[in-house]
Amino acid sequence: MALSRHLSLRGLCVLLLGTVVGGQALELRLVDGAHRCEGRVEVKHQGEWGTVYDDRWRLEDASVVCRQLGCGAAIGFPGGAYFGPGLGPIWLLYTSCEGTESTVSDCRNSDIKDYRNDSYYHNRDAGVVCSGFVRLAGGDGPCSGRVEVYSGEAWTPVSDGNFTLPTAQIICSELGCGKAVSVLGHELFRESSARLWAEEFRCEGEEPELRVCPRVPCPGGTCHHSGAAQVVCSAYSEVRLMTNGSSQCEGQVEMNISGRWRALCASHWSLANANVVCRQLGCGIAISTPRGPYLVEGGDQISTARFHCSGAESFLWSCPVTALGGPDCSHGNTASVICSGNQTQVLPRCNDSLSQPAGSAASEKSAPYCSDSRQLRLVDGGGPCAGRVEILDQGSWGTICEDGWDLDDARVVCRQLGCGEALNATGSAHFGAGSGPIWLDDLNCTGKESHVWTCPSRGWGRHDCRHKQDAGVICSEFLALRLVSEDQQCAGWLEVFYNGTWGSVCCSPMEDITVSVICRQLGCGDSGTLNSSVGLREGSRPRWVDGIHCRRTDTSLWQCPSDPWNYTSCSPKEEAYISCAGDLLSDRKPFSTSGVITPCPISLCSDSRQIRLADGGGRCSGRVEILDQGSWGTICDDHWDLEDARVVCRQLGCGEALSATGSAPFGAGSGPIWLDEVSCRGEESQVWRCPTFGWRQHNCNHQEDAGVICSGFVHLAGGDGPCSGRVEVYSGEAWTPVSDGNFTLPTAQVICAELGCGKAVSVLRHELFRELSARVWAEEFRCEGEEPELWVCPRVPCPGGTCHHSGAAEVVCSAYSEVRLMTNGSSQCEGQVEMNISGRWRVLCASHWSLANANVVCHQLGCGVAISRGPYLVEGGGQSLTARFHCSGAESFLWSCPVTALGGPDCSHGNTASVICSGNQTQVLPQCDDSLSQLAGSAASEKSAPYCSDSRQLRLVDGGGPCAGRVEILDQGSWGTICDDGWDLDDARVVCGQLGCGEALNATGSAHFGAGSGPIWLDDLNCTGKESHVWRCPSRGWGRHDCRHKQDAGVICSEFLALRLVSEDQQCAGWLEVFYNGTWGSVCRSPMEDITVSVICRQLGCGDSGTVNSSLALREGFRPQWVDGIHCRKTDTSLWQCPSDPWNYTSCSPKEEAYISCAGDLPSSCPTLSDCSDSRQIRLADGGGRCSGRVEILDQGSWGTICDDHWDLEDARVVCRQLGCGEALSAMGSAHFGAGSGPIWLDEVSCRGEESQVWRCPAWGWQQHNCNHREDAGVICSGFVRLVGGDGPCSGRVEVRSGEAWIPVSDGNFTLPTAQVICAELGCGKAVSVLGQVPFRESDGRVWAEEFRCEGEEPKLWSCPRVPCPGGTCQHSGAAQVVCSVYTDVRLMTNGTSQCEGQVEMNIFGRWRAFCASHWSLANANVVCRQLGCGVAISTPNGAEGSDQLWKARFHCSGTESFLWKCPVTVLGGPDCSRGNTASVICSGNHSQVLPQCNDSVSEPAGSAASEESAPYCSDSRQLRLVDGGGPCAGRVEILDQGSWGTICDDGWDLDDARVVCRQLGCGEALNATGSAHFGAGSGPIWLDNLNCTGKESHVWRCPSRGWGWHDCRHKEDAGVICSEFLALRMVSEDQECTGWLEVFYNGTWGSVCRSPMEDITVSVICRQLGCGDSGSLNTSVGLREGSRPRWVDGIQCQKTDTSLWQCPSDPWKYKSCSPKEEAYISCAGRRPKSCPAAAPCTDREKLRLRGGDSECSGRVEVWHSGSWGTVCDDSWSLAEAEVVCQQLGCGQALEALQTATFGPGNGSIWLDEVRCGGRESSLWDCAVEPWGQSDCKHEEDAGVRCSGSRPVSSHLPGIFSLPGVLCLILGSLLFLVLVILVTQLLRWRAERRGGISDLLGDLSALFSYEDALAEAVYEELDHLVTQKESLLGSPGFLSDGEDNNGSRSAPEAPDQKTYALGEGYDDAEEVPVPGAPPTSEGSEEEVPPEKEDGMKSEIGSSPNIFREEADPGEGEESPWLLQGEKGDPGYDDVELSALETSTVTFP
Repeated sequence: MALSRHLSLRGLCVLLLGTVVGGQALELRLVDGAHRCEGRVEVKHQGEWGTVYDDRWRLEDASVVCRQLGCGAAIGFPGGAYFGPGLGPIWLLYTSCEGTESTVSDCRNSDIKDYRNDSYYHNRDAGVVCSGFVRLAGGDGPCSGRVEVYSGEAWTPVSDGNFTLPTAQIICSELGCGKAVSVLGHELFRESSARLWAEEFRCEGEEPELRVCPRVPCPGGTCHHSGAAQVVCSAYSEVRLMTNGSSQCEGQVEMNISGRWRALCASHWSLANANVVCRQLGCGIAISTPRGPYLVEGGDQISTARFHCSGAESFLWSCPVTALGGPDCSHGNTASVICSGNQTQVLPRCNDSLSQPAGSAASEKSAPYCSDSRQLRLVDGGGPCAGRVEILDQGSWGTICEDGWDLDDARVVCRQLGCGEALNATGSAHFGAGSGPIWLDDLNCTGKESHVWTCPSRGWGRHDCRHKQDAGVICSEFLALRLVSEDQQCAGWLEVFYNGTWGSVCCSPMEDITVSVICRQLGCGDSGTLNSSVGLREGSRPRWVDGIHCRRTDTSLWQCPSDPWNYTSCSPKEEAYISCAGDLLSDRKPFSTSGVITPCPISLCSDSRQIRLADGGGRCSGRVEILDQGSWGTICDDHWDLEDARVVCRQLGCGEALSATGSAPFGAGSGPIWLDEVSCRGEESQVWRCPTFGWRQHNCNHQEDAGVICSGFVHLAGGDGPCSGRVEVYSGEAWTPVSDGNFTLPTAQVICAELGCGKAVSVLRHELFRELSARVWAEEFRCEGEEPELWVCPRVPCPGGTCHHSGAAEVVCSAYSEVRLMTNGSSQCEGQVEMNISGRWRVLCASHWSLANANVVCHQLGCGVAISRGPYLVEGGGQSLTARFHCSGAESFLWSCPVTALGGPDCSHGNTASVICSGNQTQVLPQCDDSLSQLAGSAASEKSAPYCSDSRQLRLVDGGGPCAGRVEILDQGSWGTICDDGWDLDDARVVCGQLGCGEALNATGSAHFGAGSGPIWLDDLNCTGKESHVWRCPSRGWGRHDCRHKQDAGVICSEFLALRLVSEDQQCAGWLEVFYNGTWGSVCRSPMEDITVSVICRQLGCGDSGTVNSSLALREGFRPQWVDGIHCRKTDTSLWQCPSDPWNYTSCSPKEEAYISCAGDLPSSCPTLSDCSDSRQIRLADGGGRCSGRVEILDQGSWGTICDDHWDLEDARVVCRQLGCGEALSAMGSAHFGAGSGPIWLDEVSCRGEESQVWRCPAWGWQQHNCNHREDAGVICSGFVRLVGGDGPCSGRVEVRSGEAWIPVSDGNFTLPTAQVICAELGCGKAVSVLGQVPFRESDGRVWAEEFRCEGEEPKLWSCPRVPCPGGTCQHSGAAQVVCSVYTDVRLMTNGTSQCEGQVEMNIFGRWRAFCASHWSLANANVVCRQLGCGVAISTPNGAEGSDQLWKARFHCSGTESFLWKCPVTVLGGPDCSRGNTASVICSGNHSQVLPQCNDSVSEPAGSAASEESAPYCSDSRQLRLVDGGGPCAGRVEILDQGSWGTICDDGWDLDDARVVCRQLGCGEALNATGSAHFGAGSGPIWLDNLNCTGKESHVWRCPSRGWGWHDCRHKEDAGVICSEFLALRMVSEDQECTGWLEVFYNGTWGSVCRSPMEDITVSVICRQLGCGDSGSLNTSVGLREGSRPRWVDGIQCQKTDTSLWQCPSDPWKYKSCSPKEEAYISCAGRRPKSCPAAAPCTDREKLRLRGGDSECSGRVEVWHSGSWGTVCDDSWSLAEAEVVCQQLGCGQALEALQTATFGPGNGSIWLDEVRCGGRESSLWDCAVEPWGQSDCKHEEDAGVRCSGSRPVSSHLPGIFSLPGVLCLILGSLLFLVLVILVTQLLRWRAERRGGISDLLGDLSALFSYEDALAEAVYEELDHLVTQKESLLGSPGFLSDGEDNNGSRSAPEAPDQKTYALGEGYDDAEEVPVPGAPPTSEGSEEEVPPEKEDGMKSEIGSSPNIFREEADPGEGEESPWLLQGEKGDPGYDDVELSALETSTVTFP
């Protein structure tokens, strides 16, 4: 009754209804506005719309309305029925919003009622103007710009990530801006702003507004610092050509304007416009623009818009357009076009020289568009219809000379451009001097020609003018705008400049949108008002235009439709006076006559002004000029300084200001002087916004014109000069690198051209950003290659919006980019070599031209290889180029070769280089003859000798240049050397001649340039000196020698050059000397320009500039004056590349010797210039690799060493960093890597560790020392790359050294060739896997910011090309993981050929080795056949005779591996192979061969087909393995069949059975056949039982047995095996963990290991395998060990590729391999964490435990790792993870997954976090998880579990009163009680209405009968009954361990009985039939549906095993831990529970 009083359904319903209604927001709308987001406010109440009265109506109220409607910000709140009076009720009198509410309903509103009854009227209806949800900002008007949406608080930009054209179309439509025509333009975000709209819009294009488009979050959830989407809308987006009502490629031009097709007037229609239309429609090019037959009557349907195309645009909307004052179209005056219809039509050539008669073809009406695609434009005039005349031809814009230039010529230009009539024909570069060619001169047009280039002239390109005579034009369509007022900036009479005269604009109708367009165009804000109250204006003037109707799409007044131009368009009283809301310079002081700075007048501050720098040789330097009112004028230099220059440079996008020049250094200008006394702060956006005297107020003349030198927008930094390096652009504050993401060759070409550096020849090299700098240019440049400069190239944001820490684009420019072979004026594959140098083709001298150079030319031209140097001789002359190339022959391009030009000889007549190429790449060339010398003058002569086909190459290395060094030859992919036996000048002459290095000066021996590596190709050379190739000289024979690399030969040629400054006390100043022809000599100083001095100083490391000092006295002494007339260019990176006069011993008098002072200075730590010159080189020698060895420095042609006095790790760090070799591991002294030779360059080196080069560290001085070579310093570096986290140094995660730390490399685009380079560099063989990845820790943001793009042939990773990670960031990506192996190449050899059968051979370190057959199995053979694509193995017969080439590695394949290297391998103790004992294989030869089925039930007779030698591999693909035994040769026996691994029952299991298993696996002999699940209970099927092998079968499944899948066992009886090849390793010591006697377990017994030779690498492998660190030492001082034991193995020699001792080659196993005193005692450097909780080896089960619970099957989850117990964090912890834990511990199924330290917080480490299991894993370690020990948790988050079982047997509640049963009863009772209460309440309510509750008892009777039925259940004499739930993984039933789908057959039970199967461990119980229970299945097991069968199998796989056996180690040698007794057997007898036909069910 109490419940009835307080709770009724009616009350609940009323309460709920009240809540819903009370919380419902009032529905709003805005009506009668221009769009959805403006209008009269209306609210809906009781189904009727009404208005809001404007009482107290404020912006806060409007803001809430806009927010509720999703309409952006409130920008207006008009009252007084601004949008018209409404109808119906006035629902609200006021709203009283605060402005922060979400809806109007949240405001303090008046009561909702119809206030019309209270005498309120609709004349005060409230209105709202909202900004809308979206806008375009920062463009030329409201219809273009950056896309921004209103977030509720602020305007937020939208990222351009996945921004689509349909989305742009919706935006343009919503804004009333026509259609989207561009989404390519983007705008950078401000760096200080991190706000970005966090969604992407996925509009389909049909939505009414952006707000309703589908949205998805930005990828990755963050779009910060991305580029903003930018959209351009246009009303001129659709065009067509119409003829007879159909759209074709000819006809009347029509355009869709605001949904209506309108024709265009022909009065201003040009052929350039027509060409754009044809291109836009895909109709080819324009043929003509006729006026008939496509004539229609003019009318309202004709648009007066006039387009001013240049002809180059892709779309008509891209052309400038004017509509203001458009004329009425007379009848028949519509524009038409005839297009060619396709792009391939042949058009007539333009006639450049002859004029065409008036009225003929010259008339534009019929003139075809000529085929040279010339274009016309007017530039620098402030608009498209005024400016300097320029013509585009052959890719270059050029000008017209003013000679004879008049109005007739100008008329042709104006008409051709559609710009009306010519008003003025200007000369004398009125619009500034142009650049490029001058195409026309002495033009004499009649005025009627269609194109200006068809007028009579001197001829195309012929002239006698300079650009100071460039012609210009002002056409009648040139327009300008201004406000005229005496004292106002943004208010005044509106005037327009038209037809050469300023005139007024009429004010009718002049709507708000028109005024807004005008004010915006003038830079005076976004709105204004028309002032009609001013008096009549004095004076008379034209009133040019009236009836202006601007639209939202118009960005300037010129685009607004109006009445036609008319001199008197209205009366004087209708002239427009406008006041704009904005102000130009509100912070300026007013003008006064006392000289105070004036504010900026409207004409000055209008954004229509232009600025340029003239006569400075480029866009970014020159005289400052400003264009205003059609005239260019200058700035006076009074007070002109760097702050003023900064504004100019920033305004032009020209980088930083380098200099502010005065006194007209770029020449005196002309025209007005616009500004004087400029006083900028440096922050203004335009120079005319700086304080000045006033516009045109000055006291100067043009001799005082100001100039500026800017740095330019782009430069190349960090390279060999200004023409190579990292691309950086100037951001306005600093130089910012450009990411190489999508950096293209056309962009590089534009940069090189802009910098005057020739052409781009490489964009493949990249440079890392400094890690401390996060600034990266946030755009990608998309140049097409024709742009004049980078600034004007299209740009898009970097993909993903962030480019931080990415690689910088790096560009190399070269003047030597284009080459050709010319014969009789045509370019072919033979002829004279010519090169394009600065636009001129020049021939090359033959004096230094080599066949190697010729081969590069042929290769570059795709002409095959060089046959000879050819007979194409021409007369030399001034057109010859004296550059000398020194190619090796391997380069792909001539510009890649080293080049010298200094001292180049004059070419004598007929001495030009020529080449004959083979003409194709496939021509067969003669083989080189290596052993026989060729007679002088015969074929050996290089002139006729063909280039031999072996592609050998020659180079000189380590000599400081291409013409000195150790001689090396490339053959068969390896560089090798020449021995110095018999080495003399004749041999050296051949080398120098072959390399084009002049004469031989010295033939050095004894490894003068350092010892090389690799093969020694030649010895006892005996050249005559005339051979063409050094390998053609007589010798011992190719590759035959008796030398070592200490005898490597070297050469110094005459072309070897060196440079120095000679001074007693100066570092970067002195007499300049060059080393040439073996002697130092002076350099002459004439002319020695600044650029030459800069090149010299830069080359010497002395800064970027310097001066020539001519005031010094004559220098004492005599020396050669080697060279004069040096003219360096900007493209030259060293003095050697600078052209000069030829070498001459006396090139000038002694008084002309050059003395140079460079601006830079060397570090104070540098003793001398030679010490710190960047031309020095460094290397590490004799250390076995590039990154370890003796430190050697090359200087002045000699390699020398460093003394080890005070040599430490700081010094070593500098060396390692300088070499790119990672971190310094050790600084070695005392000639650790052997004594060097040559000079000792440095001593007492004292680096801080931060220097860039070791010779920049403080030291005693260059060559100042007191040492000998026994004190040479050495270094061991870590290397640039390593593999970590794998099984050794040859596998794992790829990490590179950044200089401070090891950083992982992302696997994005990580390729196999890159992996191959890494493996080779590490000495780890070949890469066999790059598929493994390792996740990065989310908290760690450091990832290597580049991708390596190796080709596979590079010697090291450091030298591979690199590109940044895509998108610029690789954070949170997977790390690349590589596995290397020496076992990569395998083949089957028969009679010397590789086939699908034969002897197995493997390439081991470059040598093919056969294998022993003693451990070769059919499983191994099957892997080989699969790897070779040869099908499957048929048999493994013994092969040929063994030899020393046999490899003793033993593979233990299961047969399923794809490659042999994936199989476990052991080498240790491998037996010697007896004769004829090599492994062989016969493969099936293909994958489709039908093989016999395996016979599973019948044993094969011994010696028959069961013998493995002849037994075919059966087709069922069964596989065998041993698991949980610690290695491949011990463990539980498992067989794979039908996709499931299953076990063998131990019934009858003995050594004969085990022998078959061991032999099948290649594991030697069987030592033990274990039973009773000795290696743990398996899972899955039990495949075999009662096995009875003879021991000779080839496969264990061929032995006699019960039959496949027949058994009566459980997994407690799983069989196991220990084979003789099972190995284990340990250290024996009483008190040490990682120190002790080394013992190995072999053949069932522990024994010692012998220590000879036991090198460091072997000890490292052992320590690493034992988990005791990466290094150790062999202790030979310990006493003799007590006791006796086997000494199993000796002669162990591990290699770097070995990951365990088992893989190391050694002597064969032997009981006494050495004497007792040679037993190995090892001390490892690391401390090993205990791998198991106890002393015994353990499985995963023993590493997991539960603590803190009420039984061993509940509690906090703890795991063992790194020697300690730790917990698991509860992040992602669920029942699936708990299920794996319970099953692993044998605790049944999981009941609960508990979080938040339910069982109390643990202590120690939190080992695991974010564990994610599927629920079926056999171990928690198999689940996905964060790396060990990496978590963000505390122990308050420790995870726990509660399992259904309890490992210690204890009392349990019987039957359903187990814990889950109790929980179910409790929950069920509560649920039932609630149900009873609710039903009672319902029936009571009904009874109240009916007068009784008699129905209630009837309604409940069924429920109570069910409860009684449950209570009457009887269960008898059960110790324990487990009620199985349905599996967590969805299986519909369960089976006990004894049950199996393929198990033993049993008699069926009654079909109507339920069966309860007992859990494991309760064998005494019997199955209990449940009477009356319906069966779940009516048939045998074969009838079970597949889905049910799968469910049953999965239940088997997850069945718990509570009593898994544990193993303890033995104490003696004969009782190893693998054989110890078993614990924990409960003693229950096994009871047969299998009942195949009985349905097994569980309670739901």
